[in-house]
Amino acid sequence: MSKKLIFWILSFLFSFFGFYLIEHLFTVNPHVTSGNGNLGILVIFLFTPVFISSWVNTFKLVKTKMVKDGKITVGILLFSLAGCVLLMIEMNDYTSELITALGGTPDNPDSRIYRFGWFNQYTNSLYFNVYTFFLSHIVTVILGILSAIRRTNIY
Repeated sequence: MSKKLIFWILSFLFSFFGFYLIEHLFTVNPHVTSGNGNLGILVIFLFTPVFISSWVNTFKLVKTKMVKDGKITVGILLFSLAGCVLLMIEMNDYTSELITALGGTPDNPDSRIYRFGWFNQYTNSLYFNVYTFFLSHIVTVILGILSAIRRTNIY
């Protein structure tokens, strides 16, 4: 295994770990009352270089390892686009369930997040969850494929 592949695997795993921490440890459950503020912001700031590194390494890996066969490239691209659609559908369901569990949006006086805004200790998981993790990496793969197509002039 090359050093670049090992570095990509490590950055991918650490990035996933960061998303997991934010979603499961630093997001307050809707039924719990929290007055401590959003501690997840600290973890987000600490892991931002890891997230960016993971996306950049994914892009570079896809761009350099892209197969010269046009049919495989189109197949991977279509599969990635289908994955994006499915992930967005799941993200929409996840968001709806969380907003329902919180009692509504920040504008609703009966909501747990009333006057907190959309980014708070209860809503960290809207932005940092398994769906957004994989969606961001699939979008990066799509961009890497498009860049490789443009670079090699397959079409």
